[in-house]
Amino acid sequence: MHVILMGAQGAGKGTQAERIAPQFDLLHLSTGELFRAAVKHETELGVLAKGFLDRGELVPDEVTIGIVDARLQEVASGAIAKCGALFDGFPRTPAQAEGLDRALASRNDHIAAVIEIRVPREKLIVRLSGRRVCPSCGATYHLEFNAPQVEGVCDRCGSALVQRPDDTPDAIARRLDIYFAQTEPLLNYYDSRGLLKRVDGDGEIDSVTDAIVSALISATVNQGT
Repeated sequence: MHVILMGAQGAGKGTQAERIAPQFDLLHLSTGELFRAAVKHETELGVLAKGFLDRGELVPDEVTIGIVDARLQEVASGAIAKCGALFDGFPRTPAQAEGLDRALASRNDHIAAVIEIRVPREKLIVRLSGRRVCPSCGATYHLEFNAPQVEGVCDRCGSALVQRPDDTPDAIARRLDIYFAQTEPLLNYYDSRGLLKRVDGDGEIDSVTDAIVSALISATVNQGT
């Protein structure tokens, strides 16, 4: 069983992935973590990826898919005792989706479901623009959902909190524009195959988790997996 979790920045993909993966005994995979691991261990593909990352360039699809496939092979071989993978924020383009399909098909496997967590754009901007970080210790806060005990001051070390440049409303709006423009063809790709399930992400975390679990159970029952 392989599942893809999609959603714009601030939709809560990471939070939900950490909850959903253990429930279905899935390996939580995000390309960011895979890149860091491959670079750290200096694998052949990791060295290639590092070159692009160091230059501030996007890692080519074939390198990304190769790194993902190497991790999936560990699951298929039993080296990692999991029932499948939960992809967090990957694939990002139809080309990556097609590459992932080929990698899975090579071992007679497939994607069971694609879950899109949908949150109104204005809510996403509120969620993202309210983030504050501590430049000293790295602690993260949110003005509405996780406020520090003293406004503007880090609970851990007492340093003044700051807002990252890419967390301003204008910067967030540009990031969301890019996300929705790039993601629409990918959503259409999976929707045309009957794999896409949409979940309302504008609610309590537990409610969103329950909705995702229901969607996955429905998808697996329908496919007989």
